[in-house]
Amino acid sequence: MGAGWGRAVAPGALAVVLALLLAACATPAPRDAGTQSADDETERAGEGDRAREPDTRERESIPGAALNLARQAESARQAGDTARAEQRLERALRIAPRDAGLWHQMAALRLEQEHYEQAERLAGRSLQMSAGRDRDLALKNWRLILRAREAQGDAAGAAEAREEIRRLESDVV
Repeated sequence: MGAGWGRAVAPGALAVVLALLLAACATPAPRDAGTQSADDETERAGEGDRAREPDTRERESIPGAALNLARQAESARQAGDTARAEQRLERALRIAPRDAGLWHQMAALRLEQEHYEQAERLAGRSLQMSAGRDRDLALKNWRLILRAREAQGDAAGAAEAREEIRRLESDVV
């Protein structure tokens, strides 16, 4: 039954129909200028920022879209929606992957979710990203690392974290 249908259609016509169907799938639906979603703005806002030099960026210069997503993540976390908070932070990190504050925020979420190894690793990444430029953020990261290590029963690691906290607290800026 189905084999006879293919012979009734000219081979070139079938290729044209297939090409038109594929083109229709690949073309986004037209939108009103006023119906642009926040998600679309968020993704576009981060496209040009990925090429920036990561070492020269300060926390205040993170793209507005990433800041907005970070705020949404914090609101979701406070409302108890950790899955939504996680999703928003992941999107923010795709926009601003070198922002130490976003990495710390994700580490804090992981700590709250009791994913202690991940929390410690993400706080360590935040420390690397800040490269000693933000003492307050470094303190927050080491305090988070301390709690994660204590929760894992890592006494030696916790002692190391306490020492780093003492060192940072005693530094005069």
